Amino acid sequence: MYNSIVQAQCVTLRELNHLFLNLEYNKSVSKNISIYRSRSFNHKNKNYLQTDDIREALKGLDRNVLKYIYITGKECISHPDFNSILRLCLQYTPVTIYSDGSCLNDKKARFLKRVEDEGTNEIIFKIFINHFDEKINDEKAGRGSFRKALHAVTSLNKYGFNPILVIKNSTNTEESELIAGFRELGKKFKFDTEDINLQLIPDLKTEIPASVSPSVDFEPDCMTGRLLTKNGVYTCPVLANDYRGRSGSNITNFSKKCYLETSECQHCRAFGKKLFTNNWV
Repeated sequence: MYNSIVQAQCVTLRELNHLFLNLEYNKSVSKNISIYRSRSFNHKNKNYLQTDDIREALKGLDRNVLKYIYITGKECISHPDFNSILRLCLQYTPVTIYSDGSCLNDKKARFLKRVEDEGTNEIIFKIFINHFDEKINDEKAGRGSFRKALHAVTSLNKYGFNPILVIKNSTNTEESELIAGFRELGKKFKFDTEDINLQLIPDLKTEIPASVSPSVDFEPDCMTGRLLTKNGVYTCPVLANDYRGRSGSNITNFSKKCYLETSECQHCRAFGKKLFTNNWV
């Protein structure tokens, strides 16, 4: 009798260079329905990551090893303690903020530039967008999302930031076509579209094309990073609140090993590149 169980690939954390902070607020209600609230945080309900949680986690990390802190969660900028959290993180490393652009305007960009100028570490922005065509983008990401993202980019540029467009290829468009389209868009709206400004990632909800062979020699984000949430530590941002990606209860006591057993992990492996961490370090 043959054993049909297939062992998922094991990845061991080499060192914690990248710390992700998930500022999302999830509230469970009756009948097992989970309602996601992204813009109306309730100070009376502490079921989301607090400044004290982050401060305590950072105390246990090696500053000489930690290279970047990433603030994630949709929309993380609306967190009631966002400004305090950002200032705290900037004391340790440069900070990358993931955003869909909905909470970024001229006023906010001007304020964030002042915050950056208070210290020596920089703030990096990664703005999610799906396509260079407004209609196609909004069909995937929701009406108005294209204009919100572009408004965020132009506002950030106005105050000296150089944002990165995180392009989720949900239409399976050829990479060369996407890059060419965004370069033209950059010329039209006067923002940089150098290689460092364009980060292509696959749509993790689609099937992996049969023509794509899984990469063998690649370094996934979980090899150098971990995600901290109110509910514990996870291997990467896409597996937040997925029990298969849970590594432990806190940042000082978590598993250094994880298994690429989810469909998202297989997408990451097939893509063969880092999806979330800054790839210039």
